[in-house]
Amino acid sequence: QLANRGIRVIVAGLDMDYKGVPFGGMPELMATAEYVTKVHAICSKTGRLAQYSYRLNPNDDLLLLGEAKEYQALSRAAFVEAMKKDDKNPPSMQE
Repeated sequence: QLANRGIRVIVAGLDMDYKGVPFGGMPELMATAEYVTKVHAICSKTGRLAQYSYRLNPNDDLLLLGEAKEYQALSRAAFVEAMKKDDKNPPSMQE
């Protein structure tokens, strides 16, 4: 409604959860937005752009607030490798 009235709306959030699965309402927001700017961290393993938030904490709740002790920014390659080591197979990584 705000955008339809000509008001600029800025939304920030994660587009994927810690499993690499689209997160909450973000896919719908991104699909209806006029502009989408993705900002990435730097992968702590490879030094490349990090597209994933890898959870270090064994807690499997979908929502877990945290920083460096709970999450690690990883590139796709580093994320896939970490998920294999953890014996996890998220839907986004299935072949």
